[in-house]
Amino acid sequence: MRAALALVALLAFSPLALAKSECQVDLGQGWPPATRNHGTAVEALFAAGDSPVLSLVRLPPRGKETGVMLVRSADGRTWTVRSAVAAERVDAMTTIPGGIERTLKVDKPAKLRESVMPAALAERVVAAWGRALSAVVPEDRAAAFQENELLVFAVNDRRVSGTEPTCGPSRLLARQAQVLIDAADSKDKHLPKRWSALSKLLDQLDTQLATAP
Repeated sequence: MRAALALVALLAFSPLALAKSECQVDLGQGWPPATRNHGTAVEALFAAGDSPVLSLVRLPPRGKETGVMLVRSADGRTWTVRSAVAAERVDAMTTIPGGIERTLKVDKPAKLRESVMPAALAERVVAAWGRALSAVVPEDRAAAFQENELLVFAVNDRRVSGTEPTCGPSRLLARQAQVLIDAADSKDKHLPKRWSALSKLLDQLDTQLATAP
């Protein structure tokens, strides 16, 4: 009996168990306080009149905002991956007599790069992100105010916000986003390599979600 209890205790403190228990993700539903106006301005700038199905926007405390998104054509047959960098920081502070004025600068178009993406792969990314965000972020957990860089994941009309994930399924979403950025910036001859890397990350995500407690 004592041996069995010792085994249970050992398993409870095994590296795998500790890894799961120590994975803390700072993500919550919706926009954090005092962020919506900034975030929606950046999203609209990057969308450039389109309606992205999926996006990840980074709102740093300083410097230019960046993002990546998937855009589906009106007929649903063509998917485009787009990377975006603001021409100048959107959330700008200007010193005025008696204080500081905050303005949202969206007059200059963002720098956009695009590549056509296989439809089946794009649809798989959208579905996987939706499942991952549902698994990682409880419906009743609101996004908290952040002083550091804020990441805003969006799938259709749902948004999840927080700091850079360092573990778990949400970390894989950030890695997939980087591959999508690389694909948007790639020449056609390099795209098969990007799609292969993305597929492998999606496989890893499927495995993590399947084995999540």
